[in-house]
Amino acid sequence: MPSQANLAIDWRAGYGPIAHQSETIERMQTLVHRMVAQGRVADEASAHALLAAADRVACMAMSVVAHMTYARRIDRSGRPLGSDDFKQTPEGHTGGSLDMVPAFVGYLLANALTGTTRGWLMGQGHCVAAIEAVNALTGDVSAAQRGRYDRSEAGLSRLIEDFYSYAIDKQGRPAVPLGSHAGPNTAGAISEGGYLGFAGLQYVHTPLPGESLVAFLSDGAFEEQRGSDWAPRWWRAEDCGFAVPIMILNGRRIEQRTQIVQEGGAARLAEDLRHNGFDPVIIDGRDPVAIAWAIVESEDTLSAFAAQSNRRYPVKFPYVIAETEKGFGFPGAATNAAHNLPLDGNPREHAQAREAFNAGAAALFVPEIELENALTVLANHGKNRRSRESEHPMARRHPASPHLPVPARAPTKVSGSAMSSLDRWFVKLAQANPQLRVRIGNPDELASNKMGATLALLKHRVNVPEPGVPESTHGSVITALNEEAVAAAALANKGG
Repeated sequence: MPSQANLAIDWRAGYGPIAHQSETIERMQTLVHRMVAQGRVADEASAHALLAAADRVACMAMSVVAHMTYARRIDRSGRPLGSDDFKQTPEGHTGGSLDMVPAFVGYLLANALTGTTRGWLMGQGHCVAAIEAVNALTGDVSAAQRGRYDRSEAGLSRLIEDFYSYAIDKQGRPAVPLGSHAGPNTAGAISEGGYLGFAGLQYVHTPLPGESLVAFLSDGAFEEQRGSDWAPRWWRAEDCGFAVPIMILNGRRIEQRTQIVQEGGAARLAEDLRHNGFDPVIIDGRDPVAIAWAIVESEDTLSAFAAQSNRRYPVKFPYVIAETEKGFGFPGAATNAAHNLPLDGNPREHAQAREAFNAGAAALFVPEIELENALTVLANHGKNRRSRESEHPMARRHPASPHLPVPARAPTKVSGSAMSSLDRWFVKLAQANPQLRVRIGNPDELASNKMGATLALLKHRVNVPEPGVPESTHGSVITALNEEAVAAAALANKGG
């Protein structure tokens, strides 16, 4: 293994198209020093080895993503592909997937640095190629994919050829365990991510106390669902796990520029977030090291707030703005074409496109031994006795069935409404199941809809309760006058 000094030089130098900005280097060095002093990391050499490993894994995964769109196979020796090695009809949300690779590898790096496995949620479901590529390289694939996709040349080539193959079996079902969006065969996925904005509505309600979630969000979705993210209003240290929202700000929604970019970019977005209760930080979204730094720092901020005996809500909730360009790391980046097919032509038919693809793949190439070493360094699950990322707590929800009280039999002549009966029954349900983390959606008034006892027991969640009314800092009634926000809270609270 290289010496500690060489490792420090190695990670600072970056790899392939990944270059570490001076601000990122300074931030990460400060974090590493603090983690070593706190005993969270053994020594600087161990941390630097992880940082260097992340760069190499990210480059290789970006190469696999580009191959998944255009190629029929991959050559792990680095030799250029010929015309017959490319698909007749390339498909893939290539630009967004390329941007998700550094973000997802940064998530793996944060887990490896701290020795804990966080959950993850991705609002950009069409960027699934990034997750599948990283999972195949790390060997952390779903049961349906096991034995079919791995990091061998043959295993990666099967992944590449299966992507957008549309293969159907004799029963009329998909013949390959791979889709165009995150799905049940995507190891660790808990959301399909196809409906823009739902991830922003759900993430604060997803982790239970003691858990941590990283939510990858879309700038395009942010514009679809303005004002949907109310995490500072609902988060409480007493009944919520940590959540770290990371906006992948690539400046393009589908094939056009986002309004965020047109009106001031990351700085303008940060100003808007401050007005809505967040504490935003802008980082280099092209760099997995910057992503990992932001995750750990955000969690440490929430942890420090939770440790205060005199804490007052709302917390200034961390929000990471990962500034990047659509299709980073490959030809065609930062163009409208990067959304789907960044090259000017099909490499199977056009020599110029083929040359561009092979040049882009060469810039991302990682020799086999370097890749194996990098993956071995990142895979410290056994050393830290932690689960693989596909087995994060939110992907393994199996809550016990609640005790359901028997509804009281109504007398023959009933006065009042059916909602009053439901109200009484729901109060009994909450009282009989103290282990539940109840969330009541309130798109209309509870009291006027005969749910007064429920409101009196569970109360509106507010920052500063008003005397004499059913309000509490830790109330269970989520006052969201928005049906999508109510549905998202219920869907996200599976563990509660």
